[in-house]
Amino acid sequence: MENDIVILKKGDPRWPVGLNNLAQPPEAIFCKGDLELLDKPIVAIVGTRDSTRYGMEVAKKLAGQLAELGIVVVSGLADGIDAAAHAGAGAKSTIAVLGNGVNVFYPAANVDLQKKIASDGGLLVSEYPPSTKSNKFHFPQRNRIIAALSKAVIIVEADIKSGALITKDFALDLGLEVFAVPGAITSPASRGTNEMIKTASCACLTDVSDVLSVFGMTYTDAKANVVTQLSFEAKTVLDVLGREEIHFDELVDKTNFSPKILSTLLTTLEMDGILQTLPGNYYVSKLGK
Repeated sequence: MENDIVILKKGDPRWPVGLNNLAQPPEAIFCKGDLELLDKPIVAIVGTRDSTRYGMEVAKKLAGQLAELGIVVVSGLADGIDAAAHAGAGAKSTIAVLGNGVNVFYPAANVDLQKKIASDGGLLVSEYPPSTKSNKFHFPQRNRIIAALSKAVIIVEADIKSGALITKDFALDLGLEVFAVPGAITSPASRGTNEMIKTASCACLTDVSDVLSVFGMTYTDAKANVVTQLSFEAKTVLDVLGREEIHFDELVDKTNFSPKILSTLLTTLEMDGILQTLPGNYYVSKLGK
């Protein structure tokens, strides 16, 4: 390990087994961040750099919902849909597979995002040595690793010749389930995804529950499973919250927790993606939304 970078090679017990299914698996992968994410259920969310506001919103929402349920989101740290997926999942629930070394920052717009993923509990992965610069030939190769790490692939927006379709092809070759999000027929950003749905080469995704079927669970069951793993104190807070927005002072009164203990619980639940802090010191549960 050098500068917090771990090199994994085939035979290492931490080596992602999905990589072995590739026709040309990498010789090694360079990792920076939390390696434990590789052992969790993983779904890829990818798409065009030339995304629309609709595509960005969908990518963030899907990634956030998957992260709430303990599913890690992997993408390629490109502008557009990739960046939205990483941001929506949150640093602790995302893996970024790079077309350059983990110590090289690209693209420039995502420097802060790359730093946050590496330092705040996420994971950077690359088959290239740490100081390797970006190269246009690296990105199609990167896409095969995104697919191989995943249990399923979601394509949010992609034009007819989008690089995201390369990820789709790798995923289908690996026997993975691939989902496409439908978009406006007038939008170039959705021409590729709409065509995939039209030709039935991918499943149509309109709700996060569609992809959860890959893991043999429903959205309701998955959320219930998340709640059962919480502490008694955390469940108490969620029981009080319900689906309404509640002020901090009211939570103190209804839970009988001290302000200090309650603040700690609320911070933990927010970091786990289970509740949201609103302006004015109000809180609302994200479960059941």
